[in-house]
Amino acid sequence: MLIPYLRSFVVVLLAMISCSAFASIEGRWVLSVDDKNRTLVGVLEIEKDGDGWVAHLEGGPANVSTDGDNIVITADSRDVRGFVFDRRMTGKIMGDAMSGIYEQVGAAAQKEAPGPWRAEREMPTSDVGIPENPFDMTGIWTATQELDFRKYTMALTPAGQEWLKRYLPYYDQPDVRCTSIGLPALATYSFPFEVIESNNRLTMIYEYQGKVRRIWTDGRDPGDFVPPSRMGHSLGRWDGNTLVVETNHLEKTVRDFRGELISENATIEERYTLSDDGSTLNAVITVYDPENYERPPVRRRQWQRNNAADIFPYTCDPDSFYLQMYEDGELEMYLERVDKRF
Repeated sequence: MLIPYLRSFVVVLLAMISCSAFASIEGRWVLSVDDKNRTLVGVLEIEKDGDGWVAHLEGGPANVSTDGDNIVITADSRDVRGFVFDRRMTGKIMGDAMSGIYEQVGAAAQKEAPGPWRAEREMPTSDVGIPENPFDMTGIWTATQELDFRKYTMALTPAGQEWLKRYLPYYDQPDVRCTSIGLPALATYSFPFEVIESNNRLTMIYEYQGKVRRIWTDGRDPGDFVPPSRMGHSLGRWDGNTLVVETNHLEKTVRDFRGELISENATIEERYTLSDDGSTLNAVITVYDPENYERPPVRRRQWQRNNAADIFPYTCDPDSFYLQMYEDGELEMYLERVDKRF
């Protein structure tokens, strides 16, 4: 007579273990991978979906599978030469931490040796106001090799997907014809930039495309006569020792190397922090645009203070772009794609 009760007990126990396993990895995780040259950091979000998981890394879809305390995470990426590949992370779940070994899967120009990866639960932040603690951001900043995950696919809405279907980066990307790439792309490129502080503003001088940007710290409106632009209207405020910059008043543009659309109604948030020794600047850049993205896409960058560097003049000749299309007989096709350019 005990056998039916034992069977019921086992079923309940297995269900409890299953629920515990689900609960053990749901939530937000700070994920890092290390190769011999750099450390990549991003936020991994995991949700329960029936018997499996739905996961997003930096706002883009990722694949997560588990078997007991074993876990495999796979996420695509794009290297700086345009090759798309996967990073596959295999490891163990250990309560509020996960770790293991990752490897690069697929062709890539930038080879990454297998290395360790680790994820820890993201610590909750307080909503209580933190006293302002501004830092000195002035000077010239040059990019480090501490890149982000460069997530390739994003969680797009149907409208965002429809736009991307017909987008051809070689022909449609703004900077191939010497027009402004705007934000957020400009803030993620590896060219140096200089920051100058003056009354009620920070001025950023970007070497790439020779762009100048104002970040207003007095909360002003753009005014009636300032048109929307790809650089938008940026307001800065201090959240403790973090400079938070919110940019609106935008024109349509594209987010990054793949050409996902950013609408005029988007908000771009940048969060800048400085290392304790004042030499390293970090940024987390998030696009909030529910017209095109089901989840906000995130990029991260890091720079070193380098006042020995120079900001060089930037030149760009669009004739070479148009001449090549003319010689290849593609100019008519290009003109028919006017809806992909702003």
